[in-house]
This record gives sequence, structure tokens and C-alpha cells, in this order.
Amino acid sequence: MEHAIREVLVSWLAKEQPSVIRREYQVKLSDQITALIGPRRAGKTYFLYQVAKELEESGYKKENIAYIDFEDIRLAGLKPENYSELIKVLHEKFQQKDGKIILLMDEIQNLEEWQTWVRTLHNSGKYHIFVTGSSSKLASREVATQLRGRYVSKLILPYSFREYILYLEFKLKNLDDPAVKGTLLKNLLSYLAFGGFPDVVKQKEDDSKLELLKTYRDTIFYRDVVERYRIRDVSFLENFTSLVMENFGKNVSLSKLENYFKSLGLKKSKKTLSNYLKYLEDAFFLISVPKFGYKTKERVQQPVKVYPVDSGFYRLIPRFSRDTGLLMESITAIYLFKSGKEFFYWKDYQQNEVDFVIKNGFGITELIQVTFASDRKDIPEREIRALQKAADELKCSDLTIITWDYDDEINIDKMKMKCIPLWKWLLES
Repeated sequence: MEHAIREVLVSWLAKEQPSVIRREYQVKLSDQITALIGPRRAGKTYFLYQVAKELEESGYKKENIAYIDFEDIRLAGLKPENYSELIKVLHEKFQQKDGKIILLMDEIQNLEEWQTWVRTLHNSGKYHIFVTGSSSKLASREVATQLRGRYVSKLILPYSFREYILYLEFKLKNLDDPAVKGTLLKNLLSYLAFGGFPDVVKQKEDDSKLELLKTYRDTIFYRDVVERYRIRDVSFLENFTSLVMENFGKNVSLSKLENYFKSLGLKKSKKTLSNYLKYLEDAFFLISVPKFGYKTKERVQQPVKVYPVDSGFYRLIPRFSRDTGLLMESITAIYLFKSGKEFFYWKDYQQNEVDFVIKNGFGITELIQVTFASDRKDIPEREIRALQKAADELKCSDLTIITWDYDDEINIDKMKMKCIPLWKWLLES
């Protein structure tokens, strides 16, 4: 096994770095283990390459940085008893900088007893450690359980809009030129339609993009949910998932779903349905947004709004019209999720609704409404009225309306509502 380990590490030292789209994530060395989490195919491996490249640019040598892909067939026989061999070869081929070697360990779940290995490496104090793993084996809860306070997590999602246009080599210049602005908006429409998974973005044909998105959905469903949680009634889960997907951007009431399935002669408790929804969330397939309430009990009893973790998943739902407004709302939810902010939707008994309520600590810091509008007259009055009512009730003065391409300010009853085009909000975020 020692020969295989040496061969893998020497291959890394000889390998030329692949070109990558630089992601908008800061590379920081931590005394804790850095665990990269997120949906499949979002670019976690390439982010490890970015880590290596940025460290080399900052003064590290390649001999200070060891990348190990535990899906490499040469390491298939690696067992716990080979641990000492790995350590020996590592220190034979690599050099410490400031007393530490940087370890980039990809697909760590393939390593038998990986938790013990990683904790032992960390406890030695001789390494800066980054790990990635399959969503089915290295989700947030597994990381928290297995690494026991020794880690920081970094969420890696598909391309942001800025990363997307960087890939397209679109220059953010001369946006006052109508032709340039039109091209930017066309790119935004394409981004909303097919999302930001790196390999999907690279496809030239729409059919190829769609096939990849179907593959991602199926892999998440079968490997990250069915296999991981040992679901027996796969047929029922398929129906449940399809129903949830049809309600992307809408309220999902578990009580109504329970009654619906009961009417079909399919009895599943609300608790089971709640678990299924949580499984899909933990697998990074969807984002669930609770209704705002001052008490936890109020929130958990209300319907949640669900959004896909990538807007491209909308393409897998039978649709008869292009609902750009819904896609805009979804991409806003994805960005808020990525930011790590605590957010909700708001709705009163008169059915006035605000898309997003941003909470920080004990206070509400911002209210966001999303609407497909290119002019003041395109903004429905009900959207403005709902924003007013929520602002009064929640005592919030930072009011934002995200539009398609309307950039201005609305002043009503001493309230100021900032209107900002989606493209600008995404780039500034």
C-alpha cells in the first residue's frame, strides 16, 4: 500500500494545476478542520484546486500542499492499518511551512474510519486540513457529529451570477449601452432557466443541460436520500418529491399533504412527511423557508415555502408558461441561504404577503419583495401594500423591491422603498 500512496502523492506534485473559474469564496487557513459541504457537482473539488492555487500565489510551495483524492482507484485498498504509511510518505514527500503541511482531502467518505483518521491528524497539530465528501456521507449533521467541535464548515453552492458571467467572459462595462444591458439581461434569463451547476453551464445545447439536471436530481434522490436513510417505500417518496417540486416557490402544508395522500388511500403521518422534507433539505436539493412568527411554536405549525437549491431544477417540472417572477424569487432565496442569514416569509390573516423577512439577532433588519417589473406601473399595488403592512407590524424601515430592470425609489406615507434590478442585487450581493 505504501507504494500506491507514494505514487498518488508524487502524481499530485507532478500534475499541472487545472484552470478553474475562481469562486467567490475566501481561502482561509484555520486551526480547525475546514469541511466543504453542499450539493453534488457544485464544484467542491475544484474549490480545493483553488485553495492550492491561491496558497501558492501567496508564497506557499507545492511541496507544502498535499492533495489526496480518496476516489483514486490506487487507494482502493487503503485501510486503518495503513495510517502510519500515509503519514510516513506524507512527511517524506512534503515540507512543513510554519510547522504545518496543508492537507486537501477529497471524497473523504471513501476512507474507512475517516472520522478517526481526520481527528487524529488534527489533534497532532501538524496540519491545516480541508475535507470534502459526498452529500450522502458528509452532510452537515454528520460533520457536526463526527468531528465534534473541531471544524468550521463552508457551504459551496453552484455558480453565483457573477461567477456565471465570469465563465461567459462577459465584461461588466458600459452598462449604459442598451445593447450591453440587453445582453446582460439575456444572460440572466439563461442563468435563471438552467441554474449554475458548473458542468451544466458548460453544455452548449439545452437538451444536454436538461439531461445533466435530471441525472443530478436522480442521484440526489437515490443516493443521498433513499440509500442514506434506507427508505423502503421508494414509490411513495417519489410521489412526495414530485409534489414538492411542483410547489417550488409556493407554500407547502404538511397537514394538507397528509390529507391528500390519505384521500388516495396512502397513509403517512405528518411526522413522516416532515422527515421526508428534511431529508431533501439535508441532501441540498431544496431550501425550506418558514413563516415568520415571534414564537418557535407558531413557526413550526405553519406551512413552509420551498425553493430548489438551484433554479435549473425548475426545468424538470412540467410547465406551460415561463414564470420569470418565480425564478427571480427562487434565486433570491438561494442567495439569502448562501449568505447564512436567518430569513422567513411573512403573511397576515388578510393574505398580504412579503417574500422575505431578514432577521439578525432579535431584530428584523430588512424586508424584501420580488416582482417581475421593468417600470413603476409594472409593480402590483398588492406587493407595495403588503410591504407597508409588514413594515408597520415588524417595525422595519429597510424595504427593498427586487425588480427585473427598474431602478428607483418609491416613497409612500413616509416609507422609502428601494427598487433594485435583480442583476444589480445579485452582483452587489
